[in-house]
Amino acid sequence: MKVLQISSAVNFGGGEQHLVDLCENLFSADDEENECEIFVAARACVVWLTRLSFLPKENIVRLPLKNSLDVFSARRLAKFIREKNIEIVHAHLARDYPIAAFAARAAGVHLVLTRHLSFPLKRVHRFVLQNDATTFIAVSKGVRRSLLSQNLLPPERIRLIYNGVKAGRFNKSEENSGEKIALRQRLDLPENSILVGIVGEIAAHKGQTDFARAAPEILQRFHEARFLIVGRDNSAGEKHRAELENLIARLNLQNKIRLIGWTDDVAPIYRALDVFVSASRIEPFGLVIVEAMAAGCAVVATETDGGREIIEEGKTGRLVPLENPRALAAAVIEILSDENLRRDLGANACRAATEKFSVGRMAAETQKLYKEILNN
Repeated sequence: MKVLQISSAVNFGGGEQHLVDLCENLFSADDEENECEIFVAARACVVWLTRLSFLPKENIVRLPLKNSLDVFSARRLAKFIREKNIEIVHAHLARDYPIAAFAARAAGVHLVLTRHLSFPLKRVHRFVLQNDATTFIAVSKGVRRSLLSQNLLPPERIRLIYNGVKAGRFNKSEENSGEKIALRQRLDLPENSILVGIVGEIAAHKGQTDFARAAPEILQRFHEARFLIVGRDNSAGEKHRAELENLIARLNLQNKIRLIGWTDDVAPIYRALDVFVSASRIEPFGLVIVEAMAAGCAVVATETDGGREIIEEGKTGRLVPLENPRALAAAVIEILSDENLRRDLGANACRAATEKFSVGRMAAETQKLYKEILNN
C-alpha cells in the first residue's frame, strides 16, 4: 500500500516526532515484506529533510502548505497522489485537514486524520471533514471523547491509537551510565546535585511557571536540588520565556533554575534526572511523559487527560492536581525522600512505556487500520 503523510509544521515537537517515528517504522528499505511505501508532504525545512533522511528523496514533496485554504498546495498534492498511485492520505495537523481532504477527494483516495488535541475543531474543518474523512485516529481517550462529542463521524470511524516512543532511544544502560555526572559537569553543577526537570515547549499551558513556584518548597527540604527547564518558546518575541525569567528572578532562583533551551537529543537529559515533572494544565496525551518513563525516571504529572491515561497513580508515577505548585512540590519531595519508591516508580514506568507505549505497537496498529480501510 502507498500512504502519503502530510504535515505543515515548521517547529519540531512531540507531534512531529510522532510523524517521523511512524514513517520510519512503516517504511523499511531493507524489508522485502514491508507492506507500506511511505511518502511525505512537508514544508521545505531543513529539519524535515534531516529527520526524514531514511526515505528516498523522490518520496518527499516540498510544498508551501501556507494555511487551510492553500489551493495551490492542494492541487499539487492531488497531482502528486495520482502520479505516485497513492491510496491513503494521512494528515496530522488540523490546519492541514482541508488541504488533505481536497487532495484526497480530487484524486479519489482514502483520507485518515490524526488528532493530537482535545480542542473542538473549527467550523470550516468540521464541514469539510463530515463529507470527506474516512477515519480519525485519536491519540488518547480524551481526544476520542472530544471528537465523539462533535458528532463528526460515527464512533466506529474514530480509532484510538496511542502515541508511541522508541524505548531503546531512552533506556538506561551501562553505556550511558556516565551521563548523570556528565550533564552536571556540562552545566557546571555540583556532582551531588539533585536534578528535577521539565521538558517541552515554553508556553502558559505547559505549566513551567507552576514548576518554578514549586521549587522554593523543594529547596527547603533538599538544598542541593537544581531545576532544569528544557524547551523553546515559539511565541512572538518569546514572551512566555520572558515572563518565566521574570518569575524566576522574583523568586530569587536564578542560580537554582536553569533554562537550557531545546536540544535535538533530549534522552541524556531524561537519564540524568532524579525526578521528571509534567506540570501541564492541558495535555491530551503527553509524549514527554512516556519518554521520561522509558528513561526510567520517577515521574510527577498533573491530572490532565493524558497524565491520567499514561500514569498509574502510585505505581508508574505520581499524579497531582492542576495548577497546584504546593502539591507538585510535595510529590517531588516524597519521591526524593524515599530511594526505594523512586527506584520502583522508575522501573515500573520504564516497563509500562516499553510494553504499552512503544512506537512498534503504534505503527502496527496504524498499518492494521490502513489495511481495514483499503479492504472495506
